[in-house]
Amino acid sequence: MSFDMGAQQHMRATPALVALSSMLTLSTVELQQLVRQELDENPALEQLENDESICPICSGIIVGIVCGNCRYEDQRLAEASQYDLSISDDPELDPLLSVAAPMSTAERIERDARIALPAKDHMIVRYIVGSLDDQGFLPLTNEELAETLGIPAGDIARIIGKIQEVGPAGVAARSVPECLLLQLDQLEILGTTAPHVRVLITEHWRDLGEARYSEISRMLGISYDEVIAAREFIRKHLRPYPLEATADDESPALALPDVIIREEQGKLTFEVVESRRFTLQVSPMYMQLTQMNGAVEQLSLEERDHLRSHVARARMFLTNLRQRRETMHKLAAVLLDRQAGFIRTGVRALLPLTRAEVANEIGVHESTISRATANKYVQLPNRTLVPFDHFFHVSLSVKDVIRELVSRERHALTDDEIMSALAQQGINIARRTVAKYRGQLGILPSTMR
Repeated sequence: MSFDMGAQQHMRATPALVALSSMLTLSTVELQQLVRQELDENPALEQLENDESICPICSGIIVGIVCGNCRYEDQRLAEASQYDLSISDDPELDPLLSVAAPMSTAERIERDARIALPAKDHMIVRYIVGSLDDQGFLPLTNEELAETLGIPAGDIARIIGKIQEVGPAGVAARSVPECLLLQLDQLEILGTTAPHVRVLITEHWRDLGEARYSEISRMLGISYDEVIAAREFIRKHLRPYPLEATADDESPALALPDVIIREEQGKLTFEVVESRRFTLQVSPMYMQLTQMNGAVEQLSLEERDHLRSHVARARMFLTNLRQRRETMHKLAAVLLDRQAGFIRTGVRALLPLTRAEVANEIGVHESTISRATANKYVQLPNRTLVPFDHFFHVSLSVKDVIRELVSRERHALTDDEIMSALAQQGINIARRTVAKYRGQLGILPSTMR
């Protein structure tokens, strides 16, 4: 055994890199909160006062009390749609009303459950509601939740029961049959029921899904028509998924665009709007003190540390803010070039694009692109607000085609028939992929439609 000294190189993240990575992941609303917090905590950072008011929606210039850019865009879209819409001249018009969205379903469930349960259960409610998938199912068992949260399984069952009581019928179920049974319980309380429905769901669910009605009739000792009547009751009154995934649920209560794309004279242009929202600088007084050696020498050691640390912190914050803006600008330029069809016409024109391809084109790591697109939104020329993730989900176009095929079907199309119809349109995917997309869209199998 011996001790040796030597020089070695290690990859180590600097504090500035960590701060930049954290800033990249923030949404616009979260970034605004971070800027306000930094302004409150760091006296060396100042916000420049603008003579012109900035629109909180598009960051355009507000003339009077309404953003002229928003009014122009609304009027242009109204004329393009040939609707008789007039722009209100009401002086009390609040521009924020056009971006405020209703509370999501998950937020409503959590709010109602917190009201119905004591304060000690509120954190557990948040964890359980946060564990629900997009369709409202709870993928964790009571035992897994109890082990994770360190509380008895009985308490977990009690809280889940309350969530199911205040939430949409069937929420927090573990499977489709359990979801249907929870809905059936509520219907029976209201006096809506039908014979043989419960036994079909609990004992013959697979047979029902595979349309083995004669076999069910024989095993239950009932007529074929009674089996069909029970099946029709399920189709009419029950739904297989507790929640229907909608755009409102995917968006936050207040979503502001990070990038605005406009079409002017047939050419697409874009703007990273946070460059208008945040006009910051290092305080001139602090900068002057750091450059005056005589003044610094007259300060105490504690005052020198205060001066230098706060100026360095302000500079690092401004540098990270600039690098975030530059990354967003480069990202938006690539997306504008690669996905112009989607921007103009919709999801049918989405082209395959990965974050790794964008990262190689910009010259950054793929994780940087993942952070830069997280919780960010793009406003398209038609004023639609979409997440950045949509630019990388080519499956959205396939799902849209599947939704259209099912909406126009004259008979219930099977997954094989949908696969064949997609192949005729040049979309070659496997049957199991069709089944996965159909399930994500909340479309029942052909035997249940």
